[in-house]
Amino acid sequence: MELERRGVVAPLVVTETFLPLVQAQARARRVSPRLLVVPHPVGGLTADELAGRVEGAAGDLLRLADEARGRA
Repeated sequence: MELERRGVVAPLVVTETFLPLVQAQARARRVSPRLLVVPHPVGGLTADELAGRVEGAAGDLLRLADEARGRA
């Protein structure tokens, strides 16, 4: 979040379970981070399961990057 506050595009990857905590921290710090929300859990997944999560999130990550560059 601190990088975003300083103007550096740095999407924050967060699982659904921790989204409310991240949102509360963002409000407290008065920042609006770019969030990439993925299903919980991430830890304990097999390599194939994790690859599936990454593939599922890749499109959203590219969209966030395009928006940050003003290409949306």
